[in-house]
Amino acid sequence: MLVECKKCINTNENPSITFNGKGLCNVCERYLTNFNKDQLNQELKFLRSFIANKKYDAMVGISGGKDSTAVLYTVKEMGFTPLAFSFEIGYTTKDMFIRAREIARKIGVGYEVIDVRQHVGEKDRESFVKMAELYDEKEGNELRDKFRNLYEEGRKHYSTKSDIAFPFVRPCQICRKIAIKSYYAEAQKRGIQVVIIGINEWTGLSGNSYSAIRKLQPLKSKPPVYIVHLPFLLQRKLADTKKILSKIGWQKPVSEKYVDTGSGTCYLARACEAKAARLLGFNMDSTRLAREVTIGFLTKKEAKSALSKIRRSEKSVKTVLKEAGLI
Repeated sequence: MLVECKKCINTNENPSITFNGKGLCNVCERYLTNFNKDQLNQELKFLRSFIANKKYDAMVGISGGKDSTAVLYTVKEMGFTPLAFSFEIGYTTKDMFIRAREIARKIGVGYEVIDVRQHVGEKDRESFVKMAELYDEKEGNELRDKFRNLYEEGRKHYSTKSDIAFPFVRPCQICRKIAIKSYYAEAQKRGIQVVIIGINEWTGLSGNSYSAIRKLQPLKSKPPVYIVHLPFLLQRKLADTKKILSKIGWQKPVSEKYVDTGSGTCYLARACEAKAARLLGFNMDSTRLAREVTIGFLTKKEAKSALSKIRRSEKSVKTVLKEAGLI
């Protein structure tokens, strides 16, 4: 029997989700138990301490989508002098960079496209190979069980501390490993300590409270870099984002939904989406959207609408990764 969380869209189709006696999934239960607004108030003061009178005092990741556009505008309004940037890894849609550059121009900040393939390590490339081979396997009950087991196992290996080659079912997990390394390296290169992104969810637990800031300091001889999930830090709601977008005249791309899955701008996610949904029994992006429902950014209806249509890809996972020069 299908069971859905009373608060978010997580269901028992996902092997990583459990439910308590009140009908709440483990993600919502933990969040409602540990969230503390005082933690975010302290972190906002900490973020403002990095506002400085220099060429760039923060980097802001943008895709030209609704969340990153609103974040870039907000960062500048806070008093920062931000450098807007987009990561190129070879499988993002090219119109994303055009839109991002135009948004940066409209808001009046500098913009760079940063090719992060320079930060892809040997184990990352081996993981891409394993992933391509996995998605090439013939569908059936055996592969269905394998996908579900690997999906569950993948949650243990997407940390940058994990240095093994793993066949990730969910592409966002291998991308996260590369992105975290790239945030740190590119910020260090520019003498910047703050990287601000438009993800509207927590970075993790800090003590007993949910945090919006992650500290990166792999080398103690160099200063740390802080990754800030600004929408979560500000407890932003979708209505707040819409007000900002209306103010600056942002228009939704015709090919995308207002609330969308990662396959809208990522060819790798698009190549994985349909097969993974058939084998897992749920859309992999449901976990991300569920967290946005948990914190109150989206409604269940808005999240489910984003998941209602599965995009089809003419290219296989292997083809996408070969064309990106990653395998």
